[in-house]
Amino acid sequence: MISFDGGLFFWSLVTFGALLFVLARYAFKPLGKLLSAREESIRKALADAHDAHEKARQVQQENQKALNDVREEAGRIISEGHNVVEKMKHETRDRAKAEADEIVKQARKEIDRELQRRLEDLKGTVANLSVRISRQVLREQLDEDRHQQLAEDFVDRLKKTQTRTSREQ
Repeated sequence: MISFDGGLFFWSLVTFGALLFVLARYAFKPLGKLLSAREESIRKALADAHDAHEKARQVQQENQKALNDVREEAGRIISEGHNVVEKMKHETRDRAKAEADEIVKQARKEIDRELQRRLEDLKGTVANLSVRISRQVLREQLDEDRHQQLAEDFVDRLKKTQTRTSREQ
């Protein structure tokens, strides 16, 4: 059965109060300070994490801006490269055209010189043939048939000489 004992109750209260006093003085205050310090360190860590997150976001924005700047610069450099290549193509084409024009000009000069030389040769040949015909004419009396024959011979010789000259070229 259960009975109430006042002395036991009193000493239990005194022991409980003393224990509470000892715990409050030596355990609860340091535990409270420890919990407050822990709470403060957690708050500080959260604030630092928030600051770090903001800094990371700013760095990310700066990096994105730098990346965009680099892309723009790369695009500009590529564009300049294309312009330089086009300019070089035009310069090369112009230089090649000028060189080709010069080669054509030299070839035309050479052709004109060769043509003049051939014409001089032909003039000499014609003069030579004229002299021969004149000699034959003077040696022989000319009648109409003989005159026709000499002219045809002259044309044939002229063709043969021209054919020989064309083959030698």
